Amino acid sequence: MVKRYSHTAIVTIQSGQLVKGEWVAGEPTEIEVTGQYFPSNSGQQLKQNADGREFIVHGEFSTKSRPVPDAKHIRIDSIGLDVDIICWEPFQSHSVIYV
Repeated sequence: MVKRYSHTAIVTIQSGQLVKGEWVAGEPTEIEVTGQYFPSNSGQQLKQNADGREFIVHGEFSTKSRPVPDAKHIRIDSIGLDVDIICWEPFQSHSVIYV
């Protein structure tokens, strides 16, 4: 039987603030999230990021954790994945991080 949430990912959350009209980057925060990674090799699925730009989905990370605002990067050392997050969408029983 396959363990459903077998990967541990490190998600980087960007922080910062506007100071006199200019963005000043803060110290990024890292959280640990457990879940399952599913690679996508069809190249047929498109997702929009927070800026409205469309990207081709290369993989999905399914987790019980709820989406975190300003999550920008995901790293899964066990499979050598280190990429930016396209979007993190909530569903009824889980959420999916698209990369």
